[in-house]
Amino acid sequence: MKIHPPKTQLTNWFHIQYPIVQTTDYFANTIGSFSTSFLKQIFLIGMCFGLLSFTPKSNDQLPNPRIQAGIAKLSGKIIDFHLKKGEENPTLTLYVPNPITAETGVFKTHLDVNGNFHFVVPIECNTTIGQLGASIFEDYTICIGLIPGEETKLEILYDEAGQIKAITGNRLEFTTNDLLNFGKTFGDFLDAHDNERFYTMTPKDFSRLAIEKLMKERLKRSINDSILSKKAKNCISNECKLKYLKGCLLSYRDYMLMNYRNFKTQKEPDDFTPQEPNISYYTFLKYFNLNDPQYLYNSTYPELLQTILLNNTLNIPVIKDMPIQNWIKKVKTIMSGLIGSDSGLFYEVLAANAYAKQFNDELKPLSDKQKENIRNYFKNKEITKILLRRNEEITKLAGEKKYFNLVINKTPAVSKEALMKTIISKYKGKAVLVDFWATWCSPCMDAMTEIRKVKSAMVGKEIAFVYITNVSSPRKLWEAKIKGIGGEQYYLTSKEWESLTDSLDINYVPTYLFYDKNGVLKNKVTSYPGTAEMKKMIDQLL
Repeated sequence: MKIHPPKTQLTNWFHIQYPIVQTTDYFANTIGSFSTSFLKQIFLIGMCFGLLSFTPKSNDQLPNPRIQAGIAKLSGKIIDFHLKKGEENPTLTLYVPNPITAETGVFKTHLDVNGNFHFVVPIECNTTIGQLGASIFEDYTICIGLIPGEETKLEILYDEAGQIKAITGNRLEFTTNDLLNFGKTFGDFLDAHDNERFYTMTPKDFSRLAIEKLMKERLKRSINDSILSKKAKNCISNECKLKYLKGCLLSYRDYMLMNYRNFKTQKEPDDFTPQEPNISYYTFLKYFNLNDPQYLYNSTYPELLQTILLNNTLNIPVIKDMPIQNWIKKVKTIMSGLIGSDSGLFYEVLAANAYAKQFNDELKPLSDKQKENIRNYFKNKEITKILLRRNEEITKLAGEKKYFNLVINKTPAVSKEALMKTIISKYKGKAVLVDFWATWCSPCMDAMTEIRKVKSAMVGKEIAFVYITNVSSPRKLWEAKIKGIGGEQYYLTSKEWESLTDSLDINYVPTYLFYDKNGVLKNKVTSYPGTAEMKKMIDQLL
């Protein structure tokens, strides 16, 4: 099946859109729309690692951020922009990482007729790096510094040949090359992959090889010759280290399953069970200095912490109503020897992320006891402020719980040809929106947040929201995520998934199918079309 990439997405540079090719890497926390064949699902993270022994000079790195709740402003202008008659005002999207609440903020606005735009966004650190994309220059994202209480100004020159230049100024001191080339450099990381067999190695031998050799080589091939400033290189190197840690070393079994499928010999069986790493395997964590405040710039830092909280071997307890100091004491007995420290930023942000996990996975507000624990524990009251602010948002969403009713369905025991028809027939008399998605697909997860407004507007109407994924989404993570998604959920085997997506000519996720009340397929859309357009298409079914 030939793979064609869809129209380029507006993306956060931490999760750049990338065309799908057959790959030997399995790195699965990407933004952009990706091939749904199980053999082509990739963990887009095996890129670069950075020289772990290298400590940048202070003037070679960005100022250390600190956690601080605030509001930042971004205003700008696209020079010589003129809206043509009949054209809609172009959309701009700003992505903002949130290390405490662990969800990337996605904010949209439109250019006015003179090319001006303006954002007012909440942020969680005293210096933050956002990414700006626009529908008129879809091949670029612009790296931008955001500072609470300040207005960052940006000028963009976009010519008819499709070339852009950008100028800004604030204390982060990004160069023009930095503004425009973070995404390109990350694309170079994605191009670097290994064509080797690793599944025959022990977990410890593989981690040693990856840390001492593989990632250093990737760094040399991708970052060293880039035109970014030293500050920008160090920041993006940190992103790569975190991505690699999360997507490869902490996802060892998934990585080895893909490696086996790519490199097994004809004599080897189709089924393969990777070794289960024991807790001593995780001693590689100490090489990453997880207390480094520079990681607060990186969107993968909270993703990494969420992965640690879900890890079966580490088995960190759910925080629930436990006093935070007691919870952290339990965490330290597990983690201190592995990360090489029993104090520091890591434990503070991990505790905040334990509550963020409850917010994001379950849409469950804090209990009175949890609020008391938060107020009593955190010396940095900015963390308290951020968590309680997020709790207010979750409380409002929880009040609209009807559209989050969750039903976990068994896959119908029918022929592959009849599978989709059988699923749709269950909702006879209702319009049906089918969402093909994956937990590792960042645009899928961003869309889950955006579509909440649409689902809220559909309460009481004859519409079923059906979600289909497969075993490339780890079962435990899937079970956590669907609590906050709700709807009619299906979890397919790889063969069921491949058969279904092939029959429907689905090559990327997210993809949406729109069925009317008679079970007739009326529309098919790849990539989230936007809240207004999604509501319009559902209204047409009704």
